[in-house]
Amino acid sequence: MSESLTAVLSYEQVLKDARECVASALDEVHKLMLEVADSAPGKLSGQLNSLLVRKGKRIRSTFLFLMAASGRNGISERAIRVAAAIELIHLASLVHDDIIDDSDLRRNEKTAHKRWGNRMAVLLGDYTLAKSMEMVWSDRDHRIPLSLSKASSRLIMAEVMEVEGAGNADLSPEQYFAVIEGKTAALLMACGECGSILAGFDDTMVRAGLELGRNFGMAFQIIDDLLDFGYGAENLDKRTFSDLKNGYFTLPLILYFEGCDAAERERMLTLLATAGSESTQTEIKRLLDSRMAFQKARDIAIEKINACMPFLESLPESAASGHLKKVCRLMTERSA
Repeated sequence: MSESLTAVLSYEQVLKDARECVASALDEVHKLMLEVADSAPGKLSGQLNSLLVRKGKRIRSTFLFLMAASGRNGISERAIRVAAAIELIHLASLVHDDIIDDSDLRRNEKTAHKRWGNRMAVLLGDYTLAKSMEMVWSDRDHRIPLSLSKASSRLIMAEVMEVEGAGNADLSPEQYFAVIEGKTAALLMACGECGSILAGFDDTMVRAGLELGRNFGMAFQIIDDLLDFGYGAENLDKRTFSDLKNGYFTLPLILYFEGCDAAERERMLTLLATAGSESTQTEIKRLLDSRMAFQKARDIAIEKINACMPFLESLPESAASGHLKKVCRLMTERSA
């Protein structure tokens, strides 16, 4: 990772610059999503529209557009439809995840099931997912709808693994990586794969694009898990320690348990039983930091990003590929 980049640019600025590079395409994506909301039956229309008021960081569609624009074909109408479909899958997954975790807030606003009840929230997620597939099923390259179908399956499988592993203090790093590969990396893998297809790259480059999405997505989730502990966090729009409150053991804890003795393990398990307390959270963070669990987890995220660099450096020089490189290089520096 370039020290000169990290010294001059923040990740938030890098992502803002990248979004501006593909701003018109992102606007078209939002219009397509609003069309889906406007055509939804009954109360779902207003509910879906209200969820679309906040656009979020749009990392997935930005990632896909930068990849597509790195090739000879630029950003086509097909790319806009694929990006909209991926954003709808992501939205559906958030609605369903919040139901499973019984989360109260999402981006500092009430979650769908807290606003409209579980039944309507489930239908909202199901409808959004179904419409996402409808958007791409007729694409002339069968690899695109297949990629999105696989991503959706990976999301569900990862959610099952995460729920079944909740509260398991013996979760291995390999099990954790399997969960986040589906939980976060799946849609970014689809972005990398579909973006490479839309760019007109050959099969080898398409596979490399998928791997870029995998590594970027897994690194992104590791950093997200660090932020959940408040490590490196600034201006978070979600509550900290939400994973522990839901019984999910993420990489810092897994690494801690791998290196601690029996007494330290028992002490941590006792603390985890009352993780809702602020004083307990402070002690958990102190113990994790004493074992360098946060730094070790961040180092793994950096390794994932470094694995992306040969492919990124092989992309044709352009404004889009330049932004994509920065978005990947600086992702582990994000604080929100």
